[in-house]
Amino acid sequence: MQHSNSIEKVGTGLVCSLETFKGAKIELVKRISGFNGLSVYQDGKVRKIEIKTMQNSDNWIAINGVRAIDKLFFERDYWLYFVLYPENIVIVTKALAFIQTQLDISNTKEELIELEQWMKLSKKLTKHKKLKFIPKINVKFPIPLRKLHKEIEKYKDEYSDSIIEIWQNSDNWKLIFKSEKYSEF
Repeated sequence: MQHSNSIEKVGTGLVCSLETFKGAKIELVKRISGFNGLSVYQDGKVRKIEIKTMQNSDNWIAINGVRAIDKLFFERDYWLYFVLYPENIVIVTKALAFIQTQLDISNTKEELIELEQWMKLSKKLTKHKKLKFIPKINVKFPIPLRKLHKEIEKYKDEYSDSIIEIWQNSDNWKLIFKSEKYSEF
């Protein structure tokens, strides 16, 4: 079994390869930014991307740090790329919509409102103090990602706002699924 850092590098490599294949330029950023990189398309579209590579467990993710939690739950144009390894499958999602669909929460639900208040307080407490919070949230998915991939036809209506594309790389990139709602992406 490979070390998790090696697996993450494989996932990052696959996402960079996919985005380059689709005509984007990738710029990886420092860890403290709260996301892995920027994908810049020739038509000017920019995606902030976070890459989660999953070798075995595909039913939860960990989000570490105030910036990353803030971006995932409160930034509208933030993309999560799930890499299923060793299958070399990349599931491209709109992060907030995907999390909300998986966890069945909306912007008006109490959990999300309380999370936003907690984030604001955490930022305030750490801004000029000697305290440094490094919060971590584990997000458990009721529908594991491999199941979503295998049964995408069953879930495509429910996830039409959040799963944009599914790709697989065997020797070349092959599009497995594309949301009809987001055909411009």
